[in-house]
This record gives sequence, structure tokens and C-alpha cells, in this order.
Amino acid sequence: MKKEKSINDVTINSRVMTIRVFFMYCFEKGYIPPFKISLMKGQKSIKETYSDEELELLLKKPDMSVTTFTEYRNWFAVVFLYDTGVRLKTLVNILIKDLSFDRNKIAIRVQKNKKVTYIHMSPLLKEYLQEYLTYRKR
Repeated sequence: MKKEKSINDVTINSRVMTIRVFFMYCFEKGYIPPFKISLMKGQKSIKETYSDEELELLLKKPDMSVTTFTEYRNWFAVVFLYDTGVRLKTLVNILIKDLSFDRNKIAIRVQKNKKVTYIHMSPLLKEYLQEYLTYRKR
């Protein structure tokens, strides 16, 4: 797979783990003698990050006089994700009742580890959140 199809090591390991379940069943039932199934040890690739100029462009607030709600919403989502570091799934599940402007906290109820946590709301994010909620109501 690696040589002929140029498949990533992580993909190969995922496939091996899936097949390994079947082989474990065969081992337990005595259909085949047990043998060792090893995963690949591959070099992790370095992900490219944005340059400072690209980040500045990405985080630049759109002109509110000509922007559409969709463009503004998308910009706000990028700023929120950048500021808090939460996952996209977490962001889309945040409700208005999860925002505490007086305590500068955001309740995170949906996240990968299934635990409720609170994150700090920076002053700039607080300002953008209040503005977004006002803009959203229009």
C-alpha cells in the first residue's frame, strides 16, 4: 500500500487495526494460530502553518457597511476558534446561555472528553461576542 498507492502511514495503521480485530476473533476461535500484528512506525509530517501576514489577513475584521452576515459570521468563527483554541464541534454547540459576560467565562458543554469546562473570555473576544449577538439579532 505504501509503495504502490502512496498511502499515509496513519491510514495504513487504521486499516491494520481494523483487520486486526478480525484476526483476534480468528485467534480466539482457534481458526488460525496466533501471530503478532505490528503497526507501522512512520515519521509524522509537519503541518504547514499560516504566516504572520496570512494570519493578519484572516483575522482582519470585515467592513461592516458592505459585508454580508455570512461573511461576518465566518470571520467571527475564525476569531473565536483562534482566541479560544476550541474545536469546531465545540463552537457550534455553544449556546447564548453558556456565555457569562459578567464573569468573563464561557461554559463548554460539548467537547471531545465529554466534560463540562469553563474557559476565559478575553476582553477583545467579549467585545466581539457582544457585537456579534447584536448584529445577529438584526
